[in-house]
Amino acid sequence: MLKRTLCLVLCACLLFTGTALAAPSGGEMSASEACIQFIKSFEGFSATVHGDTTGWAIGYGTQCGEFDYPLGISEEEADALMRADLAEMESVLNSYLLSMGLELEQHEFDALVSFTYNLGIGWLGSDYQIYTMLTTGHGGYSDDAVINIFARYCHVGTEINEALLQRRLAEAKMFLYGDYRFGGTPGYEYRYSLTDDGDYRLLEPTGELTPAIFSDVGYETWYYRYVAPLAYSGLVEGRGAGIFDPDGTVTNGEALKLILLAAGYGEQAPTDYRWASGYLALALDYAIVSPDDITELDYPVSRSLVAQMAARALGLAPSGSSPFADIDDPYATALYEAGVVEGTIAGAHRVFRPYASITRAEISAIVWRLYNL
Repeated sequence: MLKRTLCLVLCACLLFTGTALAAPSGGEMSASEACIQFIKSFEGFSATVHGDTTGWAIGYGTQCGEFDYPLGISEEEADALMRADLAEMESVLNSYLLSMGLELEQHEFDALVSFTYNLGIGWLGSDYQIYTMLTTGHGGYSDDAVINIFARYCHVGTEINEALLQRRLAEAKMFLYGDYRFGGTPGYEYRYSLTDDGDYRLLEPTGELTPAIFSDVGYETWYYRYVAPLAYSGLVEGRGAGIFDPDGTVTNGEALKLILLAAGYGEQAPTDYRWASGYLALALDYAIVSPDDITELDYPVSRSLVAQMAARALGLAPSGSSPFADIDDPYATALYEAGVVEGTIAGAHRVFRPYASITRAEISAIVWRLYNL
């Protein structure tokens, strides 16, 4: 694979300063696990040092010396090296975002992390179009323009590299739609053309959508950006061949599993004939639920119980009064303060609807936010 040291080829001058390398004091973002999996899918794994036109690398594209790691490394060691590199890049990226006064959604940040991991930090603080797009406000650019701004960074020397072009397209779709190789987003094909102002374009829309993991999760729906990374990471599954059923209700067992996995507790084997019994046993052991909270794992879960399980699983505690007009619950308040739930505006009030059931789309949003806390 071509490594992020391509910035030496692509960036004639690196215009970042020492102050730009300082981490911001707060509000720092980090790459999601879905992003890390996305990067690995493009980098590939090598247990031994290998070289290309840009230098030497090992594992998942980590730069190294030619004679480093004479015995090679494991995938676990490669993962640790990758995460260490990512932490440094995240710090730099967060610092620039802070200096720009720019707040990004998780999928936007993830796309820039992948871009930076592959190309290096030379595009920051420079006159490159992607930096200009961010500083001037990427919301003012059309989707086609964003796609082609990312696509420009696909050259090795003066030659277009097809693998890099496909990666740039995937990163652009993640940035725009939250498409973590989930699909269902507008298709593009390579078609070099000159624009009226003398610039060039590399990708043109095909007019069709790419195949998606779930056909009933459209990229223009509000929940696409939550379902897509969770499905790509294997955290959520469908309810049939290619069907997610976003409006379907969620059972106690399903909610338990999703919340506990998002909180990092790991897979649980059944303790009896019920598929989710292992998750219930774990939740009882850690006082995430009490014995009376769940009597039937296959019954629809209530919003109030989802709030309790999520807040307890992550150890969240409220610090203020309830923002909801229909409930004064410390767990719902804690989730609201953490940015996990928002509630619904009904007239002049914000409501939580604690006793209503929750849909699969709605719990996907909660789980994705928990996943990234």
